[in-house]
Amino acid sequence: MYWTRLGRACFETPTQKKGRHKSSPVATEGGDEIIRSATELDEAGIRFKRSKTDSLKDISFSGGVLRLPLIIVDDATESMFLNLMAYERFHVGVGSEVTSYIFFMDNIIDNATDVALLHSRGIIQNAVGSDKAVAKLFNSVSNDITLDPESSLDVVHKKVNLYCKQPWNAWRANLVHTYFRNPWAILSVVAAIFLFALTIAQTIYTIYPYYHPGN
Repeated sequence: MYWTRLGRACFETPTQKKGRHKSSPVATEGGDEIIRSATELDEAGIRFKRSKTDSLKDISFSGGVLRLPLIIVDDATESMFLNLMAYERFHVGVGSEVTSYIFFMDNIIDNATDVALLHSRGIIQNAVGSDKAVAKLFNSVSNDITLDPESSLDVVHKKVNLYCKQPWNAWRANLVHTYFRNPWAILSVVAAIFLFALTIAQTIYTIYPYYHPGN
């Protein structure tokens, strides 16, 4: 039932597609870059939420929130994706929604950690076992495919990259990646802040009598 609904949503008739708007122009800065992994996007402050529908086209980015549809990964997923992508490749006019989706997911999934993050946000349901197997699936089926520049995901791709390039978000990502992925590094930062506060308090305590001798 899941794959039937998915296939029906992906392949509309030409009449149904006629009213679809093309991707709106977006600044091309960062558009040619590969989008970062889910873990790196999370470090940059991007939040992941499940889309309201399960359509592979229902992917959007706004206000620092990347919305993705639920995907159930089971034993039939790989063959189904390969068949759907082949159908798109050899049938002019049916679109490239599945191919674009696979390209996008391959970019944000590098390893099991990315899969675990998306699973925790309700975006991936893993029915094949390990998160590593899911990551391998997306990485393998995406060989030799590219993102259609007319796809709405190209706009999402650019928006996400522009968000990550903003100074505060880039600084935050570097801070989290450098200091907060290691528990010992976190303790070191907390200790440094505590010592700094203690030094300030001690300095105030030392100079206060000098400026207020009567107290």
